[in-house]
Amino acid sequence: MKKLHLTTIAAKSEGQPSVFIYKDDTLLKQINTSFPSTIELEDHASTLLFVCGNTQQTFSLDQLAQSDIHQIALADHLVIQLRLLPETQLLDHTNLILGICSGVLAISYSFFTTSNWSELLFILGSAIIVLVLFMTLYKNPIHIKQYNLRMFSAISALLLVFLLIPFENWTLKTLLGLSTITVITLFIKRYQRTLTLVYQPVGKP
Repeated sequence: MKKLHLTTIAAKSEGQPSVFIYKDDTLLKQINTSFPSTIELEDHASTLLFVCGNTQQTFSLDQLAQSDIHQIALADHLVIQLRLLPETQLLDHTNLILGICSGVLAISYSFFTTSNWSELLFILGSAIIVLVLFMTLYKNPIHIKQYNLRMFSAISALLLVFLLIPFENWTLKTLLGLSTITVITLFIKRYQRTLTLVYQPVGKP
């Protein structure tokens, strides 16, 4: 399954027209040119028809194999930029391993501690593991609100676990602290790189 990213990169002087995208006389999607959009195509799809008002443009996907980006001028005021959307993996293996290990440590510690926070540590550790596993299964194009909610929840849980571990257990606290700092650092770097790759236009109109 291919994913094609479409971005309106020209200023629109005549309102916000919709663009209809067809494949073999079948309507695939109607897009609002005010926002970026993504469509999914079967691997054997070869040509698309873009219709805006009385203007029609046929586009061959083979052209994307020759260059990473292509532009379709549907009108003087409307240019659509197309590119194949790379597969997005929001959570790298390092953060996955660190998240799971931190969750396991929190759960294990909750069984052996007599602290009043043992139940909370167990819940937080379980939440961390579930959140990072969900992130690895999230293969769709980025939905910013959902992504932020899941990742910020995981980071908040890591920080809470770090704060709830008493200083007497400095070895465990240090391990969790280093793990949390690494997860946050890698998250910020990968987040910025992924957003740039998916949403930032490669060229200018």
